[in-house]
Amino acid sequence: MNKLFRFLPLLLLISGICFLPVTTVFADDENGTDKNEIEISISPKDTLFNISNMKPGDWAPRVITVKNSGSKDFDYQMQLRNDGEEKLFNELLLEIKAGDEELYQGKLAAFKSLPIRKLATGSGEDLDITIRFPEHLGNEFQGLLTAFDFIFTAEGKDSTAVQAVASGQIASGGPTPTGKILPATSTNIFNIMLFGAVLVVGGIVMMIITYYRRMKLAQ
Repeated sequence: MNKLFRFLPLLLLISGICFLPVTTVFADDENGTDKNEIEISISPKDTLFNISNMKPGDWAPRVITVKNSGSKDFDYQMQLRNDGEEKLFNELLLEIKAGDEELYQGKLAAFKSLPIRKLATGSGEDLDITIRFPEHLGNEFQGLLTAFDFIFTAEGKDSTAVQAVASGQIASGGPTPTGKILPATSTNIFNIMLFGAVLVVGGIVMMIITYYRRMKLAQ
């Protein structure tokens, strides 16, 4: 029994280190529940397009939900920023719809901004965004990579602009060059920390059970 108590502080310290980041994540979420006056949220919130081996004639439809999560009404716009090579980016086609309303149809590179759209507090809307790979593009467009961001900017009356960003990455068929690497999301980090904490606690329990079994056998 004395040997077990010698190791107990060390085991508790290891367990505490594993659980500390997890509890910190929960605390951050709880502290962020208060509404800001202007707050725009999008879903999916990190990556909208992540396509490999796209070929002439292919198209990729996506839906992104834009929501007013703040306490005041706002106007918002959607803009596009090229973060990669221009060769493929300049040829891809973009379509944007809100329900039956067509907001844009043309080249991805030619898109500047959506007309100003309004969202009341607590409301949201779905945007249907489709990217097409033109059928006429030849072999010179194989093995290319393009990366871009859709930037959503919300502004209220007498308030600072707030932004949300959804990323896109498209690789054409053929050898894919090294390009923009999408970052891991906080959800994945949380899952890794939680898994590690479960392993540590499970190990502690198994050590205690094994110790008591040995004590019984020794009696």
